[in-house]
Order: sequence, then structure tokens, then C-alpha cells
Amino acid sequence: MKPLDAFDTLAERHRPELVAYLTRLLGDAHAAEDACQDTLLRAYRAYARLRPDSNARAWLYKIATNTALNALKRRRRAAAHTADVDMEQLSADSVSFEQREQMRTVRQAVETLPLKQRAALMLRQFQGMAYAEIALSLGCSPEAARANVYQAIRRLRETLSE
Repeated sequence: MKPLDAFDTLAERHRPELVAYLTRLLGDAHAAEDACQDTLLRAYRAYARLRPDSNARAWLYKIATNTALNALKRRRRAAAHTADVDMEQLSADSVSFEQREQMRTVRQAVETLPLKQRAALMLRQFQGMAYAEIALSLGCSPEAARANVYQAIRRLRETLSE
């Protein structure tokens, strides 16, 4: 298989889950689409340097995470606010007012997490990654990945129990 074909296959396979991950991280579906495009462009440019024995999925998530973190930093500098995104993709008609309020409260609590904790939690809970894969994606040890997930859950429990 030619390198370009191999990259196309990789990008096509992981694009939907990258967009979902970036949407959860960025809190904005349009920003997530842009970040995914940027991620795939960066990955394409670096693809020739990817070792054949590397975990390509974790490599893509590392690029996506860095892209999202950069976007969040730019957003903070510009003092823009995070748009609301329905994390469960449920229509407003099928969800009660109480459920919408609970989802909004959880979303706001997640947005207050430090970026590494938020990313680790999203990778674990929504992308189903193992701690070793999260570690590769975030550029840390598996123990640090586990600690970030644990701390994120602990903070969410504290915040939501108030």
C-alpha cells in the first residue's frame, strides 16, 4: 500500500472519533471540525516520520490533543466563551428541562477541569482508550494518565456534589 493510501485509510477510519473527541474537548462542533482538519493536515505532513511499529491511533490523538490545547489557549487569549454543545446529541424535544439542566451543569463542571485532566477523561470515558494509549496521546506516563483521569473524576464528584 502506498504511503498516501495508508494515510487516507488511517484518517478515514479515525476521523469520526477524532471529531467527537475534539467536540467534547472544545465544546463547539464547528471548532472541532476545524481542529480535526488541522490535526489531519499536521498528521499528513508528519506521516513519513511515523515509525511502522508506532501506535497510529495514539499518535493521531496526541496531535489532536495538542491542536485542541492550542485552540483553547487562543480562545482564552481572545476572551471568547465556550459555546454550548449537547454532549449526548439529544434533541431538546426529547429531553426534560431537568435533564437539560443536569447536562448543562455537568458540561460546565467538565469545562472547569485542567486541560490535561479533561483530555485524559475524554480519552478514557468517550474514546475507550487504555491508560497506555492515553499516555502516548498526552505525552506522559501511564501512571500520570491514570492519575489525570482519577483527579478529573474526583474533581467532578466534588463540584457536582456541591
